Amino acid sequence: MASMAVLVILILVIAFPVLYAFLNSFRSYADITRDPMGLPTSFEFTNYLQLFQQTDFGQAVLNTVIITGASVLLLLVLVPMAAYGIERLGGRSSRMLYLFFIVGLMIPFQVRMIPLVKGMNDVGLYGTLTSVILVHLGTAAPFGILLYCSFIKGVPIEVEEAAQIDGAGRLRTFWSIVFPMLLPVTSAFAIIESLAFWNEFFIPLVFLDSTSAGTINVAINRMVGLLSSRWELIYTGAILALIPSMVIFAAFQRYFIKGISVGAVKG
Repeated sequence: MASMAVLVILILVIAFPVLYAFLNSFRSYADITRDPMGLPTSFEFTNYLQLFQQTDFGQAVLNTVIITGASVLLLLVLVPMAAYGIERLGGRSSRMLYLFFIVGLMIPFQVRMIPLVKGMNDVGLYGTLTSVILVHLGTAAPFGILLYCSFIKGVPIEVEEAAQIDGAGRLRTFWSIVFPMLLPVTSAFAIIESLAFWNEFFIPLVFLDSTSAGTINVAINRMVGLLSSRWELIYTGAILALIPSMVIFAAFQRYFIKGISVGAVKG
């Protein structure tokens, strides 16, 4: 009984901000400032229309989709191959590369931020979506290497040797034999990074200048002013930003749980 009570309390704590934002997304600015804890008198979608008509939220959504999709796609192409090379080639250089990626997990992004901004500015990429995608690759790759290397250790090398005897090269062996065996970890990794990139705020804020619409969270942050804030649009944008995350996790939850559980067994 006590555990159920604690569970109910935790659910209320987590759900209350979402419910509060959802209800306020149907209220006007005057109603919110007059009675912040009040309930909407009617459920009209005026705020949702104004959000796209009066702000750059539509462009921000498109930017977020492009950044998230491109970042995840490049990670799923590059990271598994890098981890496979580290594990299968072996030797001192491979171990050094592995340690290099692991060290990347220990260095806070704030330490690397200024050199990255300067480097992107020097090559003319600062303020573009490409700069955000490249930084995402650099921040997520160490975790992906750690995850994939632990899984590749459990892949029998005999199946690769059989493929090589049949004439398959390294690249074909990986994509035809090894990569299909990594689908559980791939699904878990894709879900984790998709949610992380979709909800990312700090990196787009730093690498996209004020002339850009930014990403969803950046666009919402810009609605918060020093003297006044568009609270009705802020709540509306927050709800719209939350929906894709909930859909992605709900649709692929079983793959995420399977990937994490297999990783626990292998670890």
